[in-house]
Amino acid sequence: MTKNMIRYHPIGVLLFGLFTNNRLFTFAAITVEIPIDHGICQNWTEAVEANAGNCSYSLHTLHCFGGMSNIDLHSNSHKLKATTELILCGWPKSNFDAPTILKHFPRLKVLRIEHSNLTHINNDFPELVHLESVNISWTKLGYTRPTLFKKLTALKFVDLRWNKLDHMEGPLILPHKFESLYLAGNPWNCTRNLKWLLNQTKGEHVTDRNLLQCTDLKYGSRPLLTVMQYKQHIKEACYNSTELRNCSCTVSYILLESDGTSFKPMYSINCSRLNFNRLPSFIPENTTRFHATDNKITSLEPLKSTYKHVRDINLDYNLIQSIDILESDRGSDDWLQTFQMFSLKGNKLTKLPVYVVDHALERNGHGDLYLSQNPWRCDCIFTLRFQDLLQKYQDIIKDSENVTCKYIEGDPNFGVKVLALKRTDVCKFPDEPKIKPWDLLNGVLGSLILLVMGKLGYDYYHYRKSGRLPWIVTKLP
Repeated sequence: MTKNMIRYHPIGVLLFGLFTNNRLFTFAAITVEIPIDHGICQNWTEAVEANAGNCSYSLHTLHCFGGMSNIDLHSNSHKLKATTELILCGWPKSNFDAPTILKHFPRLKVLRIEHSNLTHINNDFPELVHLESVNISWTKLGYTRPTLFKKLTALKFVDLRWNKLDHMEGPLILPHKFESLYLAGNPWNCTRNLKWLLNQTKGEHVTDRNLLQCTDLKYGSRPLLTVMQYKQHIKEACYNSTELRNCSCTVSYILLESDGTSFKPMYSINCSRLNFNRLPSFIPENTTRFHATDNKITSLEPLKSTYKHVRDINLDYNLIQSIDILESDRGSDDWLQTFQMFSLKGNKLTKLPVYVVDHALERNGHGDLYLSQNPWRCDCIFTLRFQDLLQKYQDIIKDSENVTCKYIEGDPNFGVKVLALKRTDVCKFPDEPKIKPWDLLNGVLGSLILLVMGKLGYDYYHYRKSGRLPWIVTKLP
Protein backbone atom coordinates (compact mmCIF):
# COMPACT_ATOMS: atom_id res chain seq x y z
CA MET A 1 0.00 0.00 0.00
CA THR A 2 1.38 3.39 -0.96
CA LYS A 3 0.21 6.95 -0.65
CA ASN A 4 -1.26 6.69 -4.11
CA MET A 5 -3.61 4.00 -2.87
CA ILE A 6 -5.31 6.48 -0.51
CA ARG A 7 -7.99 8.25 -2.56
CA TYR A 8 -9.54 11.56 -1.46
CA HIS A 9 -12.17 13.96 -2.64
CA PRO A 10 -12.36 17.71 -1.85
CA ILE A 11 -15.58 18.44 -0.01
CA GLY A 12 -15.36 21.76 1.77
CA VAL A 13 -13.28 23.86 4.09
CA LEU A 14 -11.75 23.41 7.52
CA LEU A 15 -10.62 26.20 9.80
CA PHE A 16 -7.08 25.97 10.98
CA GLY A 17 -4.88 28.15 13.17
CA LEU A 18 -1.49 28.30 14.81
CA PHE A 19 -0.09 29.43 18.13
CA THR A 20 3.12 31.42 18.11
CA ASN A 21 4.68 32.97 21.20
CA ASN A 22 1.54 32.17 23.21
CA ARG A 23 -0.59 34.17 20.82
CA LEU A 24 -3.52 32.70 18.95
CA PHE A 25 -3.58 33.75 15.34
CA THR A 26 -6.74 34.12 13.29
CA PHE A 27 -8.02 30.95 11.72
CA ALA A 28 -8.14 30.77 7.95
CA ALA A 29 -10.09 28.49 5.63
CA ILE A 30 -8.16 25.67 3.95
CA THR A 31 -9.39 22.96 1.61
CA VAL A 32 -9.92 19.53 3.15
CA GLU A 33 -10.49 16.13 1.63
CA ILE A 34 -12.32 13.00 2.69
CA PRO A 35 -12.34 9.50 1.18
CA ILE A 36 -14.75 9.02 -1.72
CA ASP A 37 -14.90 5.21 -1.50
CA HIS A 38 -15.70 2.63 1.16
CA GLY A 39 -12.70 0.42 0.57
CA ILE A 40 -12.41 -2.75 -1.43
CA CYS A 41 -14.79 -4.65 0.86
CA GLN A 42 -17.83 -2.43 0.41
CA ASN A 43 -19.92 -5.07 -1.41
CA TRP A 44 -18.24 -8.16 0.06
CA THR A 45 -21.55 -9.93 0.72
CA GLU A 46 -22.07 -10.27 -3.04
CA ALA A 47 -18.98 -12.46 -3.42
CA VAL A 48 -19.54 -16.20 -3.90
CA GLU A 49 -17.17 -17.01 -1.06
CA ALA A 50 -19.30 -14.98 1.37
CA ASN A 51 -22.01 -17.66 1.50
CA ALA A 52 -19.76 -20.02 3.46
CA GLY A 53 -17.28 -17.53 4.87
CA ASN A 54 -14.48 -18.76 2.63
CA CYS A 55 -11.30 -17.26 1.23
CA SER A 56 -9.79 -17.10 -2.24
CA TYR A 57 -6.08 -17.08 -3.02
CA SER A 58 -4.40 -15.36 -5.95
CA LEU A 59 -0.93 -13.92 -6.55
CA HIS A 60 0.14 -14.14 -2.91
CA THR A 61 -3.07 -12.40 -1.84
CA LEU A 62 -5.51 -14.14 0.52
CA HIS A 63 -8.94 -12.53 0.24
CA CYS A 64 -11.49 -13.70 2.84
CA PHE A 65 -15.22 -12.95 2.95
CA GLY A 66 -17.06 -13.29 6.28
CA GLY A 67 -14.47 -15.60 7.84
CA MET A 68 -11.74 -18.11 7.05
CA SER A 69 -13.77 -21.32 6.98
CA ASN A 70 -11.73 -23.00 4.23
CA ILE A 71 -8.36 -22.05 5.68
CA ASP A 72 -6.56 -24.31 8.16
CA LEU A 73 -4.23 -21.98 10.00
CA HIS A 74 -2.46 -24.95 11.60
CA SER A 75 -1.67 -26.71 8.31
CA ASN A 76 1.68 -24.99 7.91
CA SER A 77 0.63 -24.39 4.30
CA HIS A 78 3.07 -22.95 1.81
CA LYS A 79 0.30 -20.58 0.69
CA LEU A 80 0.05 -19.04 4.13
CA LYS A 81 3.80 -18.61 4.41
CA ALA A 82 3.95 -17.03 0.98
CA THR A 83 1.01 -14.65 1.49
CA THR A 84 2.04 -11.00 1.30
CA GLU A 85 -1.43 -9.42 1.42
CA LEU A 86 -4.29 -10.49 3.70
CA ILE A 87 -7.73 -8.97 3.12
CA LEU A 88 -10.44 -9.74 5.68
CA CYS A 89 -13.85 -8.49 4.56
CA GLY A 90 -16.71 -8.76 7.03
CA TRP A 91 -14.69 -10.31 9.86
CA PRO A 92 -17.38 -12.27 11.76
CA LYS A 93 -16.09 -11.84 15.32
CA SER A 94 -16.11 -8.77 17.56
CA ASN A 95 -12.48 -9.37 18.50
CA PHE A 96 -9.33 -10.00 16.50
CA ASP A 97 -6.49 -11.90 18.17
CA ALA A 98 -3.60 -10.50 16.17
CA PRO A 99 -0.78 -12.78 17.48
CA THR A 100 -2.79 -15.99 17.08
CA ILE A 101 -3.85 -15.28 13.51
CA LEU A 102 -1.00 -13.30 12.03
CA LYS A 103 1.82 -15.56 13.20
CA HIS A 104 0.90 -17.88 10.33
CA PHE A 105 1.75 -15.17 7.76
CA PRO A 106 5.48 -14.48 8.25
CA ARG A 107 5.88 -12.70 4.86
CA LEU A 108 2.83 -10.48 5.23
CA LYS A 109 3.29 -6.94 3.88
CA VAL A 110 -0.28 -5.63 3.73
CA LEU A 111 -3.18 -6.31 6.11
CA ARG A 112 -6.71 -5.01 5.48
CA ILE A 113 -9.70 -5.54 7.76
CA GLU A 114 -12.76 -3.73 6.44
CA HIS A 115 -16.53 -3.59 6.86
CA SER A 116 -16.92 -5.79 9.92
CA ASN A 117 -18.30 -5.75 13.46
CA LEU A 118 -14.80 -5.79 14.93
CA THR A 119 -14.80 -3.82 18.21
CA HIS A 120 -11.39 -4.53 19.69
CA ILE A 121 -8.02 -6.13 19.04
CA ASN A 122 -7.13 -8.47 21.88
CA ASN A 123 -3.36 -8.21 21.89
CA ASP A 124 -0.57 -6.22 20.29
CA PHE A 125 0.50 -7.20 16.80
CA PRO A 126 3.25 -9.83 16.74
CA GLU A 127 6.68 -9.15 15.29
CA LEU A 128 6.26 -9.25 11.50
CA VAL A 129 9.39 -7.89 9.90
CA HIS A 130 7.82 -7.42 6.45
CA LEU A 131 4.48 -5.83 7.40
CA GLU A 132 4.44 -2.30 5.98
CA SER A 133 0.75 -1.39 5.79
CA VAL A 134 -2.23 -1.97 8.11
CA ASN A 135 -5.72 -0.85 7.11
CA ILE A 136 -8.54 -1.33 9.62
CA SER A 137 -11.48 0.68 8.30
CA TRP A 138 -15.27 0.70 8.38
CA THR A 139 -15.40 -1.39 11.56
CA LYS A 140 -16.69 -0.78 15.09
CA LEU A 141 -13.20 -0.56 16.54
CA GLY A 142 -13.45 1.82 19.49
CA TYR A 143 -10.10 1.52 21.25
CA THR A 144 -6.40 1.36 20.45
CA ARG A 145 -3.36 1.02 22.67
CA PRO A 146 -0.17 3.03 22.13
CA THR A 147 1.76 -0.29 21.93
CA LEU A 148 -0.59 -1.92 19.39
CA PHE A 149 1.93 -1.71 16.50
CA LYS A 150 5.11 -1.39 18.57
CA LYS A 151 6.68 -4.64 17.28
CA LEU A 152 6.13 -3.86 13.58
CA THR A 153 9.56 -2.49 12.75
CA ALA A 154 8.90 -2.17 8.99
CA LEU A 155 5.53 -0.45 9.34
CA LYS A 156 5.05 2.62 7.14
CA PHE A 157 1.26 3.17 6.78
CA VAL A 158 -1.69 2.72 9.13
CA ASP A 159 -5.25 3.52 8.09
CA LEU A 160 -7.78 3.62 10.95
CA ARG A 161 -10.41 5.75 9.25
CA TRP A 162 -14.16 5.33 9.57
CA ASN A 163 -14.17 3.30 12.77
CA LYS A 164 -15.67 4.14 16.17
CA LEU A 165 -12.60 5.62 17.81
CA ASP A 166 -13.59 8.49 20.09
CA HIS A 167 -10.21 9.00 21.74
CA MET A 168 -6.67 7.70 21.95
CA GLU A 169 -4.76 7.46 25.21
CA GLY A 170 -1.73 8.83 23.45
CA PRO A 171 0.20 8.63 20.19
CA LEU A 172 0.91 5.17 18.76
CA ILE A 173 4.44 3.91 19.24
CA LEU A 174 5.70 3.66 15.66
CA PRO A 175 9.06 2.90 14.02
CA HIS A 176 11.41 5.67 12.88
CA LYS A 177 10.72 5.03 9.20
CA PHE A 178 6.96 5.30 9.63
CA GLU A 179 5.30 7.67 7.16
CA SER A 180 1.52 8.12 7.48
CA LEU A 181 -1.31 7.50 9.93
CA TYR A 182 -4.91 8.20 8.88
CA LEU A 183 -7.61 8.80 11.51
CA ALA A 184 -10.40 10.77 9.79
CA GLY A 185 -14.03 9.70 9.89
CA ASN A 186 -14.00 8.60 13.54
CA PRO A 187 -16.45 10.07 16.10
CA TRP A 188 -13.85 11.93 18.14
CA ASN A 189 -14.79 13.02 21.66
CA CYS A 190 -13.03 16.37 22.05
CA THR A 191 -13.74 16.55 25.77
CA ARG A 192 -10.95 13.97 26.09
CA ASN A 193 -7.28 14.91 26.00
CA LEU A 194 -6.11 14.79 22.40
CA LYS A 195 -3.67 17.70 22.62
CA TRP A 196 -0.80 15.38 21.68
CA LEU A 197 -1.98 15.84 18.07
CA LEU A 198 -0.66 19.42 18.25
CA ASN A 199 2.83 18.24 19.14
CA GLN A 200 5.15 18.50 16.18
CA THR A 201 6.87 15.23 17.07
CA LYS A 202 3.96 13.15 18.35
CA GLY A 203 1.37 14.29 15.86
CA GLU A 204 3.44 14.73 12.72
CA HIS A 205 2.64 11.24 11.37
CA VAL A 206 -1.14 11.85 11.48
CA THR A 207 -1.40 12.87 7.83
CA ASP A 208 -5.07 13.82 7.97
CA ARG A 209 -5.17 15.47 11.38
CA ASN A 210 -6.60 18.61 9.78
CA LEU A 211 -9.65 16.54 8.83
CA LEU A 212 -10.49 15.22 12.29
CA GLN A 213 -13.84 16.44 13.59
CA CYS A 214 -15.47 16.45 17.01
CA THR A 215 -18.79 14.64 17.45
CA ASP A 216 -19.41 15.07 21.19
CA LEU A 217 -22.32 17.17 22.45
CA LYS A 218 -20.11 19.96 23.76
CA TYR A 219 -18.10 20.78 20.65
CA GLY A 220 -20.42 19.44 17.95
CA SER A 221 -18.81 19.33 14.52
CA ARG A 222 -15.91 21.63 15.33
CA PRO A 223 -12.47 20.72 13.88
CA LEU A 224 -10.57 18.67 16.44
CA LEU A 225 -7.32 20.62 16.05
CA THR A 226 -9.15 23.90 16.55
CA VAL A 227 -10.62 22.65 19.82
CA MET A 228 -7.29 21.28 21.05
CA GLN A 229 -5.51 24.52 20.21
CA TYR A 230 -8.00 26.55 22.21
CA LYS A 231 -7.78 24.08 25.11
CA GLN A 232 -4.00 24.35 25.11
CA HIS A 233 -4.15 28.15 24.84
CA ILE A 234 -6.38 28.63 27.90
CA LYS A 235 -4.35 26.13 29.90
CA GLU A 236 -1.12 27.98 29.15
CA ALA A 237 -2.70 31.40 29.78
CA CYS A 238 -3.83 30.37 33.25
CA TYR A 239 -0.57 28.65 34.08
CA ASN A 240 1.39 31.78 33.15
CA SER A 241 -0.69 33.86 35.58
CA THR A 242 0.29 33.52 39.22
CA GLU A 243 -3.27 34.38 40.27
CA LEU A 244 -4.95 31.80 38.02
CA ARG A 245 -2.37 29.02 38.20
CA ASN A 246 -4.43 26.97 40.63
CA CYS A 247 -7.75 27.67 38.93
CA SER A 248 -9.55 25.33 36.57
CA CYS A 249 -9.49 26.83 33.07
CA THR A 250 -11.48 25.19 30.29
CA VAL A 251 -13.11 25.82 26.93
CA SER A 252 -16.85 25.99 27.58
CA TYR A 253 -17.93 26.48 23.96
CA ILE A 254 -16.58 27.36 20.52
CA LEU A 255 -18.76 29.72 18.55
CA LEU A 256 -18.83 29.77 14.76
CA GLU A 257 -18.68 33.41 13.75
CA SER A 258 -21.33 34.94 11.51
CA ASP A 259 -18.92 34.94 8.56
CA GLY A 260 -18.98 31.15 8.66
CA THR A 261 -15.22 30.90 8.28
CA SER A 262 -13.80 31.61 11.75
CA PHE A 263 -14.31 30.56 15.33
CA LYS A 264 -14.42 32.31 18.67
CA PRO A 265 -13.72 30.39 21.88
CA MET A 266 -15.61 30.91 25.12
CA TYR A 267 -13.51 30.19 28.19
CA SER A 268 -14.63 29.19 31.67
CA ILE A 269 -12.50 29.81 34.78
CA ASN A 270 -13.24 28.32 38.20
CA CYS A 271 -11.29 29.69 41.18
CA SER A 272 -13.53 28.37 43.94
CA ARG A 273 -12.22 27.51 47.41
CA LEU A 274 -8.80 29.08 46.90
CA ASN A 275 -8.97 31.58 49.78
CA PHE A 276 -8.97 34.60 47.44
CA ASN A 277 -9.61 37.94 49.17
CA ARG A 278 -10.11 39.78 45.88
CA LEU A 279 -10.97 39.04 42.28
CA PRO A 280 -7.93 38.17 40.09
CA SER A 281 -6.59 41.23 38.29
CA PHE A 282 -6.20 39.26 35.05
CA ILE A 283 -8.42 36.90 33.10
CA PRO A 284 -7.77 35.65 29.54
CA GLU A 285 -9.54 37.30 26.65
CA ASN A 286 -12.81 35.60 25.64
CA THR A 287 -13.53 34.44 29.18
CA THR A 288 -17.31 34.33 29.49
CA ARG A 289 -17.74 32.36 32.74
CA PHE A 290 -16.03 33.01 36.05
CA HIS A 291 -16.71 31.15 39.31
CA ALA A 292 -15.04 32.01 42.60
CA THR A 293 -17.33 30.62 45.30
CA ASP A 294 -16.32 30.01 48.92
CA ASN A 295 -13.59 32.63 49.04
CA LYS A 296 -13.14 35.91 50.98
CA ILE A 297 -13.77 38.39 48.18
CA THR A 298 -15.16 41.75 49.33
CA SER A 299 -15.16 44.05 46.27
CA LEU A 300 -16.90 43.91 42.89
CA GLU A 301 -15.00 46.82 41.38
CA PRO A 302 -13.13 44.71 38.72
CA LEU A 303 -16.51 43.87 37.15
CA LYS A 304 -16.50 47.37 35.66
CA SER A 305 -13.15 46.90 33.92
CA THR A 306 -11.32 43.58 33.75
CA TYR A 307 -14.53 41.52 33.85
CA LYS A 308 -16.78 43.72 31.76
CA HIS A 309 -17.03 41.07 29.01
CA VAL A 310 -17.66 38.15 31.38
CA ARG A 311 -21.32 37.19 31.17
CA ASP A 312 -21.64 34.52 33.89
CA ILE A 313 -20.21 35.27 37.34
CA ASN A 314 -20.76 33.16 40.44
CA LEU A 315 -19.48 34.67 43.70
CA ASP A 316 -21.54 32.69 46.20
CA TYR A 317 -20.37 32.52 49.82
CA ASN A 318 -17.90 35.39 49.89
CA LEU A 319 -17.80 38.55 52.03
CA ILE A 320 -19.38 41.06 49.63
CA GLN A 321 -21.32 43.76 51.52
CA SER A 322 -22.35 46.09 48.70
CA ILE A 323 -22.95 46.22 44.96
CA ASP A 324 -23.13 50.03 44.83
CA ILE A 325 -19.87 50.09 42.85
CA LEU A 326 -21.69 48.53 39.87
CA GLU A 327 -23.67 51.69 39.25
CA SER A 328 -22.61 52.80 35.80
CA ASP A 329 -20.71 56.02 35.29
CA ARG A 330 -22.15 58.53 32.87
CA GLY A 331 -21.42 57.39 29.32
CA SER A 332 -20.03 53.97 30.29
CA ASP A 333 -21.41 50.48 29.78
CA ASP A 334 -23.43 49.03 32.64
CA TRP A 335 -22.35 45.46 33.43
CA LEU A 336 -25.67 44.82 35.19
CA GLN A 337 -27.45 45.42 31.90
CA THR A 338 -25.51 42.72 30.04
CA PHE A 339 -24.87 39.82 32.43
CA GLN A 340 -26.44 36.43 31.80
CA MET A 341 -25.90 34.91 35.26
CA PHE A 342 -24.88 36.71 38.45
CA SER A 343 -25.00 34.84 41.73
CA LEU A 344 -24.34 36.45 45.11
CA LYS A 345 -25.87 33.91 47.45
CA GLY A 346 -24.46 33.62 50.94
CA ASN A 347 -22.64 36.96 51.10
CA LYS A 348 -23.00 39.91 53.54
CA LEU A 349 -25.49 42.04 51.60
CA THR A 350 -27.95 43.95 53.80
CA LYS A 351 -29.27 46.33 51.17
CA LEU A 352 -28.75 47.33 47.55
CA PRO A 353 -29.39 50.44 45.43
CA VAL A 354 -32.92 49.54 44.32
CA TYR A 355 -33.17 52.25 41.67
CA VAL A 356 -29.86 51.24 40.07
CA VAL A 357 -30.77 47.54 39.97
CA ASP A 358 -34.28 48.28 38.71
CA HIS A 359 -32.89 50.46 35.93
CA ALA A 360 -30.38 47.77 34.90
CA LEU A 361 -32.72 44.78 35.01
CA GLU A 362 -35.33 46.66 33.01
CA ARG A 363 -32.79 46.82 30.18
CA ASN A 364 -31.29 43.39 30.73
CA GLY A 365 -34.40 41.23 30.60
CA HIS A 366 -32.61 37.88 30.08
CA GLY A 367 -30.19 37.43 33.00
CA ASP A 368 -30.42 35.15 36.03
CA LEU A 369 -29.78 36.86 39.38
CA TYR A 370 -29.44 35.08 42.75
CA LEU A 371 -29.65 37.01 46.05
CA SER A 372 -30.78 34.56 48.75
CA GLN A 373 -28.93 33.63 51.97
CA ASN A 374 -27.88 37.23 52.60
CA PRO A 375 -28.68 39.14 55.83
CA TRP A 376 -31.20 41.54 54.27
CA ARG A 377 -32.27 44.49 56.40
CA CYS A 378 -36.04 44.58 56.82
CA ASP A 379 -37.07 48.11 57.77
CA CYS A 380 -39.70 50.54 56.56
CA ILE A 381 -37.27 52.59 54.47
CA PHE A 382 -35.66 49.82 52.37
CA THR A 383 -37.85 46.74 52.50
CA LEU A 384 -40.94 48.03 50.68
CA ARG A 385 -38.87 49.17 47.70
CA PHE A 386 -36.86 45.94 47.76
CA GLN A 387 -40.07 43.93 47.89
CA ASP A 388 -41.39 45.74 44.83
CA LEU A 389 -38.13 44.94 43.03
CA LEU A 390 -38.39 41.21 43.87
CA GLN A 391 -41.98 41.07 42.68
CA LYS A 392 -41.29 42.99 39.47
CA TYR A 393 -38.35 40.81 38.42
CA GLN A 394 -39.28 37.35 39.69
CA ASP A 395 -38.39 35.92 36.27
CA ILE A 396 -34.85 37.28 36.61
CA ILE A 397 -34.27 36.99 40.37
CA LYS A 398 -34.57 33.21 40.38
CA ASP A 399 -34.49 32.77 44.16
CA SER A 400 -36.72 35.73 45.08
CA GLU A 401 -38.97 33.39 47.08
CA ASN A 402 -36.03 32.51 49.34
CA VAL A 403 -34.83 36.05 50.14
CA THR A 404 -35.31 36.48 53.91
CA CYS A 405 -34.75 39.04 56.68
CA LYS A 406 -31.62 39.03 58.80
CA TYR A 407 -31.52 38.39 62.54
CA ILE A 408 -32.05 41.36 64.84
CA GLU A 409 -32.64 40.70 68.52
CA GLY A 410 -36.31 41.11 69.32
CA ASP A 411 -37.34 41.46 65.67
CA PRO A 412 -40.15 39.00 64.88
CA ASN A 413 -39.34 39.25 61.15
CA PHE A 414 -36.13 37.20 61.43
CA GLY A 415 -36.12 34.50 58.72
CA VAL A 416 -39.38 35.75 57.20
CA LYS A 417 -39.48 35.85 53.40
CA VAL A 418 -39.33 39.43 52.14
CA LEU A 419 -42.11 38.79 49.63
CA ALA A 420 -44.39 37.62 52.45
CA LEU A 421 -44.01 40.80 54.57
CA LYS A 422 -46.84 43.30 54.98
CA ARG A 423 -46.39 47.02 55.38
CA THR A 424 -47.47 46.86 59.00
CA ASP A 425 -44.77 44.21 59.65
CA VAL A 426 -41.95 46.63 58.91
CA CYS A 427 -43.51 50.09 59.35
CA LYS A 428 -44.36 50.15 63.07
CA PHE A 429 -44.66 53.32 65.26
CA PRO A 430 -44.41 53.63 69.10
CA ASP A 431 -47.66 53.36 71.11
CA GLU A 432 -49.40 56.75 71.60
CA PRO A 433 -50.85 57.87 75.08
CA LYS A 434 -54.64 57.53 75.45
CA ILE A 435 -55.05 61.18 76.64
CA LYS A 436 -53.06 63.74 74.76
CA PRO A 437 -52.12 67.14 76.32
CA TRP A 438 -54.50 69.04 74.06
CA ASP A 439 -57.33 66.78 75.09
CA LEU A 440 -56.60 67.50 78.75
CA LEU A 441 -56.51 71.27 78.14
CA ASN A 442 -59.85 71.13 76.30
CA GLY A 443 -61.35 69.24 79.23
CA VAL A 444 -60.19 71.87 81.73
CA LEU A 445 -61.52 74.74 79.59
CA GLY A 446 -64.86 72.98 79.17
CA SER A 447 -65.15 72.46 82.92
CA LEU A 448 -64.44 76.15 83.61
CA ILE A 449 -67.07 77.22 81.09
CA LEU A 450 -69.65 74.96 82.78
CA LEU A 451 -68.65 76.36 86.17
CA VAL A 452 -69.06 79.97 84.99
CA MET A 453 -72.40 79.21 83.36
CA GLY A 454 -73.60 77.49 86.55
CA LYS A 455 -72.56 80.44 88.73
CA LEU A 456 -74.29 82.85 86.39
CA GLY A 457 -77.53 80.87 86.57
CA TYR A 458 -77.36 80.68 90.38
CA ASP A 459 -76.80 84.44 90.76
CA TYR A 460 -79.73 85.22 88.48
CA TYR A 461 -82.04 82.96 90.44
CA HIS A 462 -80.92 84.48 93.77
CA TYR A 463 -81.46 88.04 92.49
CA ARG A 464 -84.98 87.33 91.33
CA LYS A 465 -85.92 85.76 94.61
CA SER A 466 -84.27 88.17 97.07
CA GLY A 467 -83.66 91.28 95.00
CA ARG A 468 -80.07 91.42 96.10
CA LEU A 469 -77.13 91.53 93.68
CA PRO A 470 -74.32 88.99 93.95
CA TRP A 471 -71.57 89.94 96.36
CA ILE A 472 -68.93 90.43 93.67
CA VAL A 473 -71.13 92.93 91.84
CA THR A 474 -71.36 95.16 94.91
CA LYS A 475 -67.59 95.37 94.99
CA LEU A 476 -67.27 96.60 91.44
CA PRO A 477 -66.55 100.38 91.10
